[in-house]
Amino acid sequence: MNKNDRISWSGKPKEVTGFGSHLVNPKRVDGIAICEGEFDAPSITYATNGKVVGISVPNGAQSAANFIRKDLDFFSQAERIYLAMDMDEAGKKATSEIVVLFPAGKVVRIDWPKKDANETLVDLGSMVVKDAVYAAKEIRPDGIKPASSYAGLANKPPDRKATDFGFVFWNRLTPSYDNQLIILVAGSGIGKTTLLRALALADMEQGIKIGWIGLEETAEEAVFRFVGMAAGVQIHARQNYAGLTEKQLDAISSADKFVCNSGKLELFDHFGSLDEDVILQRMNYMVRSLGCTRIYLDHLTIISSGLAQDTKHIDSLITKIRSFIASTKCTVIAISHLNRSSSQHKNMEDGSIPELSDIRGSHSLVQLADTIFAAGRKRGTDTTHSYCLKNRMLGRCGYAGSFEFDEDTQFLDQKWLDPTLA
Repeated sequence: MNKNDRISWSGKPKEVTGFGSHLVNPKRVDGIAICEGEFDAPSITYATNGKVVGISVPNGAQSAANFIRKDLDFFSQAERIYLAMDMDEAGKKATSEIVVLFPAGKVVRIDWPKKDANETLVDLGSMVVKDAVYAAKEIRPDGIKPASSYAGLANKPPDRKATDFGFVFWNRLTPSYDNQLIILVAGSGIGKTTLLRALALADMEQGIKIGWIGLEETAEEAVFRFVGMAAGVQIHARQNYAGLTEKQLDAISSADKFVCNSGKLELFDHFGSLDEDVILQRMNYMVRSLGCTRIYLDHLTIISSGLAQDTKHIDSLITKIRSFIASTKCTVIAISHLNRSSSQHKNMEDGSIPELSDIRGSHSLVQLADTIFAAGRKRGTDTTHSYCLKNRMLGRCGYAGSFEFDEDTQFLDQKWLDPTLA
């Protein structure tokens, strides 16, 4: 293959795919090599006998990261991503932009003895290309640094963003920080999802883009509940809208525009699939490709094709989510269920407040979470009390306000009714 040859294509520029992508089943190759030029892609595929398939980005190094971001799900399926960009400044810049799109350890960089893969093939032969591919080095920081490398860092405030929760009394204890895992626990039927949805809606009203992964409801049901809460009208359980006033119908219409057309909400329509890897991939896509900065997950203990009973599985899942948060700097706010054994000692569905020891799992969730809130409500009453059980950032724990929920208006009335002072 000679670079004096010419390659042409026809079609719509915006619909063009990466050259070589038609040859790839990401799960059946050693990896995908991302290249700049159409000559480089087949050079790598040829030299590795198709074990590493080259795909060239359509418009050169400057558009490489955007191209991959748009099809991140496809590339993420590969066991390894080889960055085979040119050994020039544009190629190095593209490499730095691409590597952050994938989890740590997944991306390696090929160092060519010549300018690129095709020039190496033409001048030095296929074995040199193959050796360069399999000698690619993982792109990651050393991880061990002297304190002197951080000199002067604390002279400026940390690069950290804090946002108020939608619940005013929670903010007395701590705001919501980025790069955190926040957990809400309560007994069955207490209203955990309602509290989570109110928090998500408040984020949207502050201009924060969120991803909603509701594994106990369809995306359609989630939309009805979001719109109903925003409109102040219960609509998700209605068979029709007969009896609603003109004002209520207008409120529903306005809420629908906000929820569905503001660009602040992305939903995962799971179609009954609760596979852990799929959900983690969708979370990754929501953050890296769609720009969500908060992921709401309802709930942790249902993931993996059914109810997760094994504590080792739950611990593994939490560790993966914690790693995902660290790599993306997003915040995950999730619901977790309680140990069944806790009900032998106290009734979580009749007013008892969970403690950290009641959370399902072998305590890894307690260790890895940054903030944990708990809620409880006595049966037959309308008042739910909340407490902060863990607050890594500020250390403030204890009573965190109460809520009275109006079913007709879907409104959570926040009150300070500390039961210990009653």
